[in-house]
Amino acid sequence: MNIKIKDRINTGKNQKQIKINCDEDKMERFLFLKERLIINFQKEIHNKIETMKILKEIKDKEYYKLDGYQNFEMFTRNYKIAKSQAYEYLRMANAIEEGLVQEKYIIENGIQNSLFFLKDKEGGKVKKSNRNFIRPLRFQLKTENAYIYYKSKARFTSFLLEKLLKDKEELLNEIMKEYKECKKYN
Repeated sequence: MNIKIKDRINTGKNQKQIKINCDEDKMERFLFLKERLIINFQKEIHNKIETMKILKEIKDKEYYKLDGYQNFEMFTRNYKIAKSQAYEYLRMANAIEEGLVQEKYIIENGIQNSLFFLKDKEGGKVKKSNRNFIRPLRFQLKTENAYIYYKSKARFTSFLLEKLLKDKEELLNEIMKEYKECKKYN
């Protein structure tokens, strides 16, 4: 009697088939998760667009005052919305209302890309900072009295120095000579 036992698990063929089935299951699960992710992002963007519209109406009609807030910023702080985020949302809501950007564009491209798009589109309209990009002048004064005087009148001091340079350069040159003479003896 010759008994031959058959391998129930065909190591070569079955392992390839199991791996393919496993890969198909992983791929199917991955595709499902990607779809859910896209749906969740779209829901999130729709909620953010709705938040933009709500914040705009509350600010425009000053509804925050009905709740005792003095200004819009105090209202947003209570709802844990960052000041910059609130104003970005208001900017987006204004852009939607003015027709500069469509809701569909925001949904497809996201909020940050839409903000970049608005910055590019508005270009010339964007308010420039009034900040002067000339570096501040720093120097040491000899007396406390002079420091207090010029510190309390910083804009006047700036005006005075500019005016002296522009209109009274001869006077500045005379004072410079006097300074150099004084410096020689010290």
